[in-house]
Amino acid sequence: MAQGIAKITDNYVHRFNVNKAYFQDLPPDELSLIVVIPAFKEPDILPTLKSLEQCKAPQGKVELIIVVNAAENVGLEDLKTNQNTVDQIKFWEKSLLSNVFTIKIIREEQLPKKFAGAGLARKIGMDEALRRWSILPKNGPILCLDADCTVSETYLVSAEKAFSNPLIQLAHFQFEHFYLQEKDAFLRNGIIQYELHLRYHIQGLKWAGYPNAKHTVGSCMAVRASSYAKSGGMNRRKAGEDFYFMHKLLPVCQFTYLEAVVYPSCRSSDRVPFGTGRAQLEFLDSGVQIRNTYHPDTYICLKKFFDLVPSLFNSDQVIENVPDELKKFLLEQHFESRVKDIKSQSSSLKIFIKNFWQWMDGFMVLKMTHYLRDSYFPEQAIDIAANSLIKILEESQSTLSLTELLTKFKQLDLDYFSDGLTMMET
Repeated sequence: MAQGIAKITDNYVHRFNVNKAYFQDLPPDELSLIVVIPAFKEPDILPTLKSLEQCKAPQGKVELIIVVNAAENVGLEDLKTNQNTVDQIKFWEKSLLSNVFTIKIIREEQLPKKFAGAGLARKIGMDEALRRWSILPKNGPILCLDADCTVSETYLVSAEKAFSNPLIQLAHFQFEHFYLQEKDAFLRNGIIQYELHLRYHIQGLKWAGYPNAKHTVGSCMAVRASSYAKSGGMNRRKAGEDFYFMHKLLPVCQFTYLEAVVYPSCRSSDRVPFGTGRAQLEFLDSGVQIRNTYHPDTYICLKKFFDLVPSLFNSDQVIENVPDELKKFLLEQHFESRVKDIKSQSSSLKIFIKNFWQWMDGFMVLKMTHYLRDSYFPEQAIDIAANSLIKILEESQSTLSLTELLTKFKQLDLDYFSDGLTMMET
């Protein structure tokens, strides 16, 4: 694969919209991790950098590629903030006592207004990371982090250990918001509910039988260089780039959860159209006390459909047994003809199931979830919905508070994560 990554990178560069290389120097031979950090209008990047510095040292070297970015029409104040970010990075670099890190700063502050955002900034950094790996040549991992996150001390060593297994192509760190340290009670309440919504939805999909029910938090993603290139790289979406990137790779890549934790910020933000910061901003603006989330009956309906998938291989009754609530949606997706095509391309049930879930990807499941929400199962208050799902998952009759629910769903996620690690090791 050492020679292969150089060829894979060349193919990627020629096929896709890739900027010219920003750096020409040789990466250290001992390089084992590259961390890509986009930064726009980031007032204080030092906590992120210091948390990386305080990590347990990996066996190899670490390169940080920090993409200080802005749109072509950005205001002067935002550019001043970006310059402050650069100054902070250089100050931190000079004070570094460790020889583990190499710091690379990319400045792209005239990005086209149409595309400027989280996706393009990540793409610029990840494309450069791919090039850096191809120079060595080595098929190493690219880690995504955000400039307002901190990490646990095992962040670097856990990624290095996981990707020492050549089978691992895609990974996701644990995540946890430090809501107990948030002084603003309304922000604290908001982030508890937002994190609960994320974990509730994944556990609902997992229980329903969706095989790629995995978290897709942008600051927690990690991908092997060859898989990044073969998949067509990062998209240029202004937000949600993480969801689409992960679900492009999940059906075709060996995935694992990583043991370390990323701690995203609880703050509100207007920098992206949706995501944690935007969710917090909208929560603050709304003045409501409780967020809504998907109705638990959504997952009951999805489970009835997902349970049918293996039987489709040997059955001529494709649409008849589908839950009534989903028939119209699936007919609009040309479900019958798609299943017929998938069957014709599958020589066994195992291959059929694999091919089916490549078609029924995360985006399709999300559209289906939204269809059920809009047509049959209106959203429900997060505390009511999460309590209902817990009673299904654990046959419990207790009614839990928001913080108790979050603790419970965190534990379910940790159990899910542990199962994933066991599968990886075997």
